[in-house]
Amino acid sequence: MNVLGIVSEYNPLHSGHVYHIAASREKTGATHAVCVMSGNFVQRGEPAIVDKWARAKMALNSGIDLVIELPVVFACASAEIFARGAVRILNQTGIINYLCFGSEQGELETLKRIASVLAEEPSEFRTSLKKYLKQGLSFPAAREKALTGYLRDVPGGIMDKSNNILAIEYLKALITTGSGMEPVTIRRKGSGYQDSIITETFSSATAIRNFLKETGSVSDPVLNGNIPSQTRSALNECFENNRGPVFQENFSDIIFYLLRTIGPDKLKYTPDVNEGLESRLISAAFKSGTLDDLIESSAASRYPSTRIKRILFNTLLGITKTDLKSIIADESCGYIRVLGFNEKGRELLQRMQDTAAVPVITKPAKYRSALSGLSKKMFEYDIRATDVYVLGFKDKSQRGGDQDFTTPVVRI
Repeated sequence: MNVLGIVSEYNPLHSGHVYHIAASREKTGATHAVCVMSGNFVQRGEPAIVDKWARAKMALNSGIDLVIELPVVFACASAEIFARGAVRILNQTGIINYLCFGSEQGELETLKRIASVLAEEPSEFRTSLKKYLKQGLSFPAAREKALTGYLRDVPGGIMDKSNNILAIEYLKALITTGSGMEPVTIRRKGSGYQDSIITETFSSATAIRNFLKETGSVSDPVLNGNIPSQTRSALNECFENNRGPVFQENFSDIIFYLLRTIGPDKLKYTPDVNEGLESRLISAAFKSGTLDDLIESSAASRYPSTRIKRILFNTLLGITKTDLKSIIADESCGYIRVLGFNEKGRELLQRMQDTAAVPVITKPAKYRSALSGLSKKMFEYDIRATDVYVLGFKDKSQRGGDQDFTTPVVRI
């Protein structure tokens, strides 16, 4: 058994993802593929366009054998925490041979060198980083300047690319956790991660979401070269049942209510809030009437819009710095929450009965007896995330709570 691990969001799954899965399996010779996938909220600080079960179904119909949920405390967090949480879960399965990820760089050596510096943090690098932060640069910008100064032969701009950033964080997580997984990268094909304009083929997930937001049409021919039939089918099913599309605007009133009533003394305990950002956000909430306005007026070079959005949705979910810090620090904390599997995935689950370092959860109703302490608290954040997410459905009859307990695991 040769097992491939992939970290994903599939928001939604598109042609580039299909290419990545196929290329990863070919390059590694994998017999089985596992993906750790964000649940109902994603790393950009947004709700997923359709729920986690629909996206798990897309994955299982596109070359993945087992879909595991990335807990929301990791999924709706910085690239570093997102990657560290995903690598931790793959390590905890005890069955993964390869971790394969996309990158704009398309080769490992340069990415590994950068990851090593970030993992080891030499004194010269730390000094430069502090200098650039004091100059008012955002952390990502300061880190890149410190890196290119320390690794003088590394070309600039590498860390301007979203997939490169995540690739470096995956590699760093492999180093810091002492993982035995072998890293493999596939050069990203098609539009850039943040490109927002739809093209004939290989458009980004951002562009596809924007197109669906503007037109609402899954049947439009422009999507033919951008999403596989299995994605189209899953999206159609969700839209016809009024379980999507879901966008950040669906939560606008709740977020404004929270920011206008929470107070800075409580907001400052939300992840990513520091340096008085809580007052800036609350002030913007009183001056703005839409989420876009709130985000735009709060963002700055030091506070990118994705960071602002993560703060908004972490506030919505009640995630605290204290809990997140404790969960990250405890490497034994966790669980393997199964969202879906096929026959090969069943083989992996059977193998994990002997190899998994943490409980494997296929029946959420049993989490109370299977988990305790921080692991239980982390799982309850996932339950809360679903209970909040369904409030974004237009059809009020679809908004019932406890859907984590009533929705079955996807089986293909």
